[in-house]
Amino acid sequence: MRSLPSRPRLALTLALRRAAVARPLGSAIAMMIASASPAAVAAPSDADEAKAAIARAREATRAGDYQAALEHFEHALRLQPAAKLYFNIAVCHHRLLATETPGSPPYERHRAAAVESYNRYLQAAPDAKDADAVAEVVRALGGTPLSADDPEPWSIELIEPDELPDAPGFDDEWSEDDGPPPSDSQTDSRPQPDGSPPPTKPTPPTRPHGPVGRIGAYFPVLLGSPAQLAEGDEPGLLPMIGLGLRGNAFLGPKRALALGGELSLTSQPIDGESRHRLTGAILAILVESRHPVGRRGRIELGGGGSLGLVSQGLVYTGDAPLRCSPGREASRRGGLVGNARLTVMALLGERRNHELSLRVGPGLALLAKGSKPEMDADGNSCADEPTAFETFGLRDGPALVVSIDLGYAPRF
Repeated sequence: MRSLPSRPRLALTLALRRAAVARPLGSAIAMMIASASPAAVAAPSDADEAKAAIARAREATRAGDYQAALEHFEHALRLQPAAKLYFNIAVCHHRLLATETPGSPPYERHRAAAVESYNRYLQAAPDAKDADAVAEVVRALGGTPLSADDPEPWSIELIEPDELPDAPGFDDEWSEDDGPPPSDSQTDSRPQPDGSPPPTKPTPPTRPHGPVGRIGAYFPVLLGSPAQLAEGDEPGLLPMIGLGLRGNAFLGPKRALALGGELSLTSQPIDGESRHRLTGAILAILVESRHPVGRRGRIELGGGGSLGLVSQGLVYTGDAPLRCSPGREASRRGGLVGNARLTVMALLGERRNHELSLRVGPGLALLAKGSKPEMDADGNSCADEPTAFETFGLRDGPALVVSIDLGYAPRF
């Protein structure tokens, strides 16, 4: 066989060597091209998918489609749990609840789901700034606020349809610790033409939730001017007992402030050793606050007071009246009275709308001298005679009043 010339042999050798080098280089380039093709792009992470689900949920909330928003928020929660997702799921159920017929199966299903999701939020974020407000919403929905230390749920109680609180706004504020942030398409970060910051979506206003008011009876026990009463034999160091009526409206974002009035009529019990007994009437403006304690919200502590007019009388019950006594009522005087009170309330019934209360506190009255006739029954002048109150050491001016009462009032 004839050998190739040296020059063609050299050219063939170089070509084979170039092919050997180009083959792996071409394979590497082909792999890079293949890896960059859409078919070979890695599947999105759970965080990215959750982020997209949240974006779809927000679009649905803006359109008022809370059922679709609920499904997207739940999908995001399965992918990447976050406390604020529980909150937004609860708000979806809360708003869907308001569209159903009260007492119907869908109504009760959404109510139970809203309570459960609000509680999941409280357990996941016990130190959240809105934890107290969310707990109030849970109570208003008939549930019991839970915590990480007390995870066992109670039964959901009945509520009146008109007691249903408005749902709060959705939580659109996110941080790295809260899970996936909102997508860029959901936030317009561009400055306005005038250079002002970009607009933010306002939170829908919510109406207050809780009782609107109350009206009921109470049984006061009053002891006025105890030091002065202790100095004499009449009318005796006996408290006045009686009956009162009070009513008020609940005001404020949580309806925790009570503003109203009260009227009470009291009298000392008849004592065989005393010829006179004290009677009284008070008409006052009432201001109180209430604060639920305990996880079921059935106990409330409160404080406040009243300021009003007082009328006090000395009624004669014996057979030897004072000389300057016009009749059965020996004398009457008026004045001003103010009381400070501490209150403990127990809420009974399935809807916690029956209130039993105990109020205790001191007060101060400013009293006049008292009345007396110009002349006695025989026509003699009474100008130099003391009033019946002065006769028994009950002086005019400031007087200490100690009060305690038990009351019952339906809330509505």
